[in-house]
Amino acid sequence: MEFRRVLFRSRPAPLTELRGGLIVRDDAIAFACELERRGHQMRAASGALHVTRASELTADDRARITQLKAHLLAIADYVERGRCDD
Repeated sequence: MEFRRVLFRSRPAPLTELRGGLIVRDDAIAFACELERRGHQMRAASGALHVTRASELTADDRARITQLKAHLLAIADYVERGRCDD
């Protein structure tokens, strides 16, 4: 019974497949769009994620970036390579 409760509390996040086959979490896409709407840009470099205007990021933003880092890196790389323009 305990396993069942844990299983249903920890469902995986919904995923989206972008053109070119990149699969990322929906909440990462939404957060990347939110950052862009607020004037931030993301860049992937040597496995690090760089966000412009970092001094304007909130503590919640920083926590989300840490939580979603792998997906945000993939999104930034995808955009930089022009995959979204195909």
